[in-house]
Amino acid sequence: ENHVPLSANILRRSANMVANTVAHVAKDEIYPLINHAFAPLPTDVEHIELRVSTIPDRDHKPEQEVHLDVIVDRNVPLIGYFILVSGLVALASVGAALDLQGEGVSSLMKSFWRFGSTAVVFLVLAVKAFNRHEFSRFSTIELFVWMPFAAANYAFLCTAFVIALEMTSLVNAFILSNMASLIIIGSKFAMGSPVLFFEGLGALIGFIGALICASASPITEDDNEVANSEHLQMMGNILAFLASVSTALYLTVAKKLRSKVDLFLFMFLLFSISSVFTLIFMTYSGEEFEFSFDPTIGLFGWINSKWDRLPLELFMAIICNGVGTTGYIAIM
Repeated sequence: ENHVPLSANILRRSANMVANTVAHVAKDEIYPLINHAFAPLPTDVEHIELRVSTIPDRDHKPEQEVHLDVIVDRNVPLIGYFILVSGLVALASVGAALDLQGEGVSSLMKSFWRFGSTAVVFLVLAVKAFNRHEFSRFSTIELFVWMPFAAANYAFLCTAFVIALEMTSLVNAFILSNMASLIIIGSKFAMGSPVLFFEGLGALIGFIGALICASASPITEDDNEVANSEHLQMMGNILAFLASVSTALYLTVAKKLRSKVDLFLFMFLLFSISSVFTLIFMTYSGEEFEFSFDPTIGLFGWINSKWDRLPLELFMAIICNGVGTTGYIAIM
């Protein structure tokens, strides 16, 4: 009889020790590892040199002009290319994942589910960054103007891509919605800004890569049906190209804002604000929806345990958005 309470106490102490150990490892080992994985990348600056030169005065005066030149050698870290390729592969699967959700779900609802599920994932990771100090890094204009502007463009590009998938082929939608690099390079050239050789070459390689990936997609019966309507296909192509324009605007603004706050906090703000904009548009456009878990018109329908709901949304939230979208932002 005396051994029963003693065994229970030993078991209770052991359970407490295991729980404390797991909590300690999660706090001190796992979370810092995840946080470090998306920390700012190593700088591309390899060498800085200050050169001083003098130029004799032409009037043969004892004074001489002194010139200071700062020489900076740059080289993009290898991890930057690795994250870029990983992001491209992750984002390339978005179209197929959206198609797997079925035709019964509207394009706007698919976009809202994608934004909402990703916001929940980043909320867990960004909890520690929710403090006054972190938000104070934003100016008032950046927080209430430029951040919503970036989110609005991101919401438009994602929704436009989903709608374009229903109007044109997957090949056209993928190619025309991934021309942001060419638009950015072209805008720099049009405004007279210098365009480096490797910038132009990188934009060209990126477009050719998108073309190859899209060309590898099989032509389905749905694609053939869409192709029969030239007008509908043209509208889909234009919408996909407008998605590229929004992508260029979104990346331009995000590059300036990202460096000011925690990466996870930035991504949470991006996806949460995008979901709000999408919900507002759904309301004023007459989109049928309800605050329920209905797998078709429910705002929380993605939480259903069906394979094409919760598992698929987690795949898009963690892989497509967590690795793809976040990877692009992290290397900027």
